[in-house]
Amino acid sequence: MERYAYVSLFGVNSLDEVKYAIFEGTVKKDQVHQKASLDTLKSTVESAEGFGRKYAWLANLIPGAKSYLSGAAPAFFLTVRNQIVCIDDLERKGSKLESADVLGLTSFLKEERGCKVVLLLNDEALASPDRQKFEAYLEKVVDVSLTFAPTAQECVSVALPDADTDSQLIRDRCSSLGIRNIRVIKKIERLVRTIKPLLQEDAEVFDRATSSLALIGWSYYQPDEAPTLDYLIHKRPKSLFGLKKSQDTPEKETAWNALLDAYGYMSTDEFDLVLIDGVRNGYFDPEKVELHAKEIREKILAARAEGSFEEAWRKYHDSFDNNQDEVLDGIYSSFMKNYNHISPLNLNGTVSLFRELGRDAQASEMIKFYVANRDESRKFFDLEEYAFGSDITDPEIVDAFNAKLATISEERDLPALLLRLKDGWDGDALAALATMPVDEYYRILKESSGQNLRRIIAGALQFEGVVNASPAMKEISKRTKEALTRIGEESDVNARRVTKFGVHVKKPDLEIQSEAAPEASGAE
Repeated sequence: MERYAYVSLFGVNSLDEVKYAIFEGTVKKDQVHQKASLDTLKSTVESAEGFGRKYAWLANLIPGAKSYLSGAAPAFFLTVRNQIVCIDDLERKGSKLESADVLGLTSFLKEERGCKVVLLLNDEALASPDRQKFEAYLEKVVDVSLTFAPTAQECVSVALPDADTDSQLIRDRCSSLGIRNIRVIKKIERLVRTIKPLLQEDAEVFDRATSSLALIGWSYYQPDEAPTLDYLIHKRPKSLFGLKKSQDTPEKETAWNALLDAYGYMSTDEFDLVLIDGVRNGYFDPEKVELHAKEIREKILAARAEGSFEEAWRKYHDSFDNNQDEVLDGIYSSFMKNYNHISPLNLNGTVSLFRELGRDAQASEMIKFYVANRDESRKFFDLEEYAFGSDITDPEIVDAFNAKLATISEERDLPALLLRLKDGWDGDALAALATMPVDEYYRILKESSGQNLRRIIAGALQFEGVVNASPAMKEISKRTKEALTRIGEESDVNARRVTKFGVHVKKPDLEIQSEAAPEASGAE
């Protein structure tokens, strides 16, 4: 056959639209590699049986004919005969177009116009009752029906053909999850390659991020097939620690648990929440990624240690041996050793397991030891501030955390208040920081470095750009600049460093100007 047309039914709502699209998309065999255009249309009309050059003027009406000559679609459709027609995306057609109509047109093209027609669709995505009609007519119309079901390995090989290390890493993760949607695999690849520059200095954290992003991306882009984000965030920990009775677990969640166990995804942590936000927003917050990546690095190092908490839990998850005492003794011993790297969520899961298996005394002992020995800020013990606070279900843990929180004064935690100022504030935080002595601002700035230093300065000086800033906001900016001025007076290099924050230190032997606006600023 000398001609070919490809048509997508995505959003198409009438047979006339389908007919016109077939006509408009038809190209000669030697033009198959080209996109449909005026040139291909003229060539198609000229070569059409029964038309020839005298009707070539029809092509000059394109593409305008579609808008003002809709009634002429059947006339254009007369040119469609003795050719190959590929009709794609049947499951995405408009609601007003029925599958039976498309199959009827397919039969007409085959029987009356001498065409060979290929239908491409995801039959599982056809909605009822349209699917029933499709299946009823399919046998009468279609000569050959083929199920195209490539394996996950085949799909990732198509989506990620390159041999570089990152492609191989993504291939392994997507294959392990069984992802077979090439578009989703490509989106996961973009997510991984986007975050890599933020984690360049730590290959192991990047590996951890890639594992999480493959799962999170799959959940976000294919929620009908993958474990949902809600399940990963809220329900997975309960299943992981056996907090739900078997009869309470839906079949699909049982399958998800088995998949996640095999994949090595224990539960969602705060680093994963940052990644989830990045997937949802379309970009990753560099500051949050860097902040939580440091915590992941510490967890990785802790997991390597002999007798690590993860290793102890593996004895629980990875066998069906009758070794309850051995498992619980190992978890208890490891807990007391690695408490500083255990999250409140994992504390809750461990305590719940011990209580259910008859070790209430040890459960209470672990809670007391944990709370007494964790030297953390108020935010750590404030379950309302904790991302997974609603999942802390053990009453004794809640009471212990609240009691600890009450013993930590807000003044002790002023550095933490200043550190998280960039992410938001309330009236109490502003009041506390507005009255904090300049000496304390100076000390905090001098003791901070890297990402923390940048976050503190950015948060404290953000109010200079706030219209109608409150007196407290103005005071925070004022005291921060006074502290920066003191720092600038300590050395020539510091005098230059603070200029980018609008602080200019004048010395008899050194004139410092703003690097951002060398002559525009008159700030003293």
